[in-house]
Amino acid sequence: MINLNNTGDIQSDVRSLFYSKNKEKTYTHSKNVAEMNVKIAKQYGLDKDVSELCGYFHDISAVISPHNMMRYATESSWYIDEAETRYPFLLHQRISQVITRESFGVTDERILSAVGYHTTLRSNPSAYDMSLFIADKLVWDQVEEAPFHAVVSDALNESLELASLVYMEYIVEHKMILYPHTWFLEGLEYLRRINRKSS
Repeated sequence: MINLNNTGDIQSDVRSLFYSKNKEKTYTHSKNVAEMNVKIAKQYGLDKDVSELCGYFHDISAVISPHNMMRYATESSWYIDEAETRYPFLLHQRISQVITRESFGVTDERILSAVGYHTTLRSNPSAYDMSLFIADKLVWDQVEEAPFHAVVSDALNESLELASLVYMEYIVEHKMILYPHTWFLEGLEYLRRINRKSS
C-alpha cells in the first residue's frame, strides 16, 4: 500500500513516514500511546515490545486521506459498516492494520488485531486489543485532559475488561460517539456480560 525504504529500525521508519507527510503531531501521539501501552503491558504481564509496536503502528494510516481509505476499502470489497460510510476516517484502524502488515512486514497477530480494532474494539477482544484501546484513549490528544481519564484509570486498576467497558459506557452516556460501529456495539455487549459475571 505504501512503498517504504525500511531501515529495520521500526521506530525510526514510522517517524520518517509521519514526518514525510507532515504528520508530526500524529507521530507524537503514537509515541505517547506506545509509552502508555508499555505501562499497561507491565501492569498486566503482556509483552512490552509487542505493546510498544502496537502504539507506534495504530495510527499509521494518518498518512492517507479518508477519501482514499474508502476507495481502498471499496476496491478491496471490504464489508463497510454504516459508521464507516458516514465517517470514513473510522476506516483508519483497518487501513493501519494493512499498512502494518504489508508495508512493514508485521505478521504477529497480537499486533495486527490490536491495531485493527483500536478505535472500536470488538467482541471477545484479546488483552492486547484492550490494552491498546485503553492506551489510545488515555493519551488524549486535545488541550485538556480527557474527561473520562480518571474513571478509566481507576477501572484499569481492576481489569482491562472493566477499563474498556467504563470508557465505552462513558462515551455513550455523554454522547461523545458520532455513530456506533457494529464492532463497538458487539464489544460493549460482550464486556457488559463479562463484567456482570465477574461482579
